[in-house]
Amino acid sequence: MRIFLLFLMLWNGFSVYSQDLSVNLDSLVDLLHSSLNERMSIEIEEIKGVYKLTFWHFVPSLNYDFLHNRYYLTISSSAFVSNMINKRQEKRRLSSIDRRYSLNTKSDEVKLKSAYLSLLQKLDLIRLSFEVVLNDIEIFKIKKQEFDNNEIDTETFLKDKSSILNKIKSHNSEVSDIKRYISEIEILTSFVIDFDFSKYYVSTDLLGL
Repeated sequence: MRIFLLFLMLWNGFSVYSQDLSVNLDSLVDLLHSSLNERMSIEIEEIKGVYKLTFWHFVPSLNYDFLHNRYYLTISSSAFVSNMINKRQEKRRLSSIDRRYSLNTKSDEVKLKSAYLSLLQKLDLIRLSFEVVLNDIEIFKIKKQEFDNNEIDTETFLKDKSSILNKIKSHNSEVSDIKRYISEIEILTSFVIDFDFSKYYVSTDLLGL
């Protein structure tokens, strides 16, 4: 099922390698459901059928009657009673698992959609910030040229330098923050998103210092 869903995502243009991140939210939700169903099935299989009557439950026990000096066989009903009690417990546990995963599905859907929308918003802001920082770097280069030509004093130049360095630092921190949303989506859907962050980072080497 999961392989089929992944195929649909790729077929429909799910791409995290291009500059424009295109994510099909419906497909991610389907993957979320698939992941939760797999985990629920594992829990159910671990519980279901544990309490089974086997051949050994019907094996009589050999006893000796000292009063009448003879052996006799008995079959205990405790195994049957215990099995009935355990079966009731099994049903309650299975019902509890079903309710828990039903609630988890609704909660995780909200988390997934929130992370998805936040990721797209972050990417839009990062792309805009990237262009702004590159523009500010060009302005700084002009200031540096003016400083080299003794057209502005050292204090002014150092303030401009600190300003652009802080802008680069802030921008790169925002880029790193994107990973938080991607990680959340990956954890919820069990789908690994391979995305190249390097194209959004700004290097201080561009300053020409």
